[in-house]
Amino acid sequence: MSYHIYTTPGVVLSARSVREADRIYSILTRDLGLIQATAIGVRKGESKHRGSLEPFTISSISLVRGKEYWRITSAESLRSVPNKEEIARPLALLEKLVQGEAHNPELYNAVESAIWSTPSVDHDEMWEIGFVAQILFHLGYLKEADLSLEKKDLITAINEGLRESHLN
Repeated sequence: MSYHIYTTPGVVLSARSVREADRIYSILTRDLGLIQATAIGVRKGESKHRGSLEPFTISSISLVRGKEYWRITSAESLRSVPNKEEIARPLALLEKLVQGEAHNPELYNAVESAIWSTPSVDHDEMWEIGFVAQILFHLGYLKEADLSLEKKDLITAINEGLRESHLN
């Protein structure tokens, strides 16, 4: 039986260890949306894909569709975020807000763009606020006009969007 291999860029949002050497990853992909994918043997020291699948890494990922999860067949790191603390909260929020495998290339592009522009050392509060606003906008919780608001009004709009999402 032949399987179709999908290759797509993706942002690894989180990883959960299962069995002795495997992991299940939550990955936001450009072509497939938010998916759950397994990597067999990735926790072993000799695994080729180990570094390419670390959380907060942008990778080119090849996958095949399984019964419950996608299965990762290969991965190549394109970019690892140097300051992971900056990106952790917005990506955790993204993972909570996105439900199911919905194709949303605009959301992926906004996330990838934010990752490429992540502040390298100092915490930049406006960067994080802008990133969260972009996520909420692409998921339909903010209007485009909200993106150009001043800091205080933007935070108010973000909080209203989060209330609408029923996460609070």
